[in-house]
Amino acid sequence: MHDDLIDAVQWAINTGIADPERIAIYGGSYGGYAAHDVRVRQSESEQIVAALQKKGIPHQYLLFKDEGHGFKRPENRMIFYEAAEKFLEKNLN
Repeated sequence: MHDDLIDAVQWAINTGIADPERIAIYGGSYGGYAAHDVRVRQSESEQIVAALQKKGIPHQYLLFKDEGHGFKRPENRMIFYEAAEKFLEKNLN
């Protein structure tokens, strides 16, 4: 999965579709390399956050304790999408 992501990014840069200074990974569940799954411990998510912090990589960690895998509650989905939009605008513009 990781190699596919890297290959796709490189292809997009090489063809002029993407700016190499403005690349972000976005996704949910395994596709976002993120833990929003009841099968993944919160501590494992926090290890990823700690690694990002240590490397100075911009990130935002949202935890919805009333959710499992994915978003069932519309209000949580809206909070997530608003936060994602603001994050991408701040970090890619």
